[in-house]
Amino acid sequence: MAIAKTPIMGQPLIQPDTMTKFVQTVSPAFNPEIARQFYQVGSRYGVRGDIALCQSIHETNWFRFGGLVKPEQNNYAGIGATGPGNPGTTFATIAEGVTAQIQHLYAYASKAPLPNGEKLVDPRFTLVTRGIAPNWEDLGGRWAVPGYDRSKFVSLQAAMDAGETYGQKIVKLYQSLAASAPKPNNPPVNLPIVVLDAGHGGTDPGAQGYSIVEKESTLDLVMRTASLLRSRYKVDVRLTRSTDVFVPLPQRASMANGWGAAYFVSFHHNASGGEGFESFVYSGTRSAASGQKQNMVHDSIMKLLGPLGVANRGKKEANFAVLRETTMPSVLLENLFVDNAFDSVLLKNPTVRQDLAEAIAEGVAAAMALTPNNPAGYPDGTPDYKVQAIEWLYDQGFLTDPVWKQQPNAPLPLWAEALILQRLYAMLKS
Repeated sequence: MAIAKTPIMGQPLIQPDTMTKFVQTVSPAFNPEIARQFYQVGSRYGVRGDIALCQSIHETNWFRFGGLVKPEQNNYAGIGATGPGNPGTTFATIAEGVTAQIQHLYAYASKAPLPNGEKLVDPRFTLVTRGIAPNWEDLGGRWAVPGYDRSKFVSLQAAMDAGETYGQKIVKLYQSLAASAPKPNNPPVNLPIVVLDAGHGGTDPGAQGYSIVEKESTLDLVMRTASLLRSRYKVDVRLTRSTDVFVPLPQRASMANGWGAAYFVSFHHNASGGEGFESFVYSGTRSAASGQKQNMVHDSIMKLLGPLGVANRGKKEANFAVLRETTMPSVLLENLFVDNAFDSVLLKNPTVRQDLAEAIAEGVAAAMALTPNNPAGYPDGTPDYKVQAIEWLYDQGFLTDPVWKQQPNAPLPLWAEALILQRLYAMLKS
């Protein structure tokens, strides 16, 4: 029997206020700052901070503690606690304790170095075999030993089959958390999931030329494209990364597979002596669904780039990892050459970049037959430029309450401006 897997890597989906209310149903004295740190630190590392909070619920008995570890240790996952006489590590602040837990999960799920500017605070980080457990379900027998109840099951596999391992219990808690989240007035039903993948990131800059760095340029294009798709169509857009972090190729595919995505689009730039635009699907799929969707995305992009003098390098196949390992139709876009003088001028033109994002978005919409909508949560007639600007604030985590979408022309109160400045300051410090 195939066991469903839930990736550890990914951006948090549940807002801090929902996390807080969920824990407070059992522990009314729960500190909301803990939930806020799980969301913020998880976002910086590309780790599911909302599910990590559920791990802490499991470890601390809903933050009531009562075991070896005490609340004042700010240790929410029993890091270093090995038995009587050794209650584990004490962390100076809530933020440090949450960061240590997120770093420990990062060590299990990723082989990448810490994100730029991050200081190692997890004392057991180097004891982990990096990347050995990319999914929550993989933590049984590793983070927690044995990872199941020996009085009920004869083996870890038997507990896994019954859905009763350490990681599976954490995921069940998360499912309850997600079910508690407030529902929109008109909840979308079965929205197709499109995953946008910004190539490279973190310690992997990708191609470089004419002051263009691939990891930065692809992320910018992804954020622009995501904003356009979200504002114009009934679609659930998810990102493999939204910050400058390195996500290994297998994890990008694992994230998309775990989300049940309907389409995967990987953004890249070319280099090393050439010019123009080309797209790729997995070898042998040009005549299948991937190739059919590739036709629409490719043609939409060349409709923009062709008149600008960009060479059409064609619709191709390749054995690229993200195309091979994703289980849904997928395409990889090589958006011009960063080291070509003509192409680089276009890539550095803000108008061309926005037009390119729009061409990609419209191509994806055509390939997926997406249903247009009024901007979700915005008053009828709200112009695209306002939607895109406000959605950027949500994408960056500066705004979280959907009420702001209902009043796009209203001035922000002083407290909201202060909160945005605090979050911007935290981002700049990281």
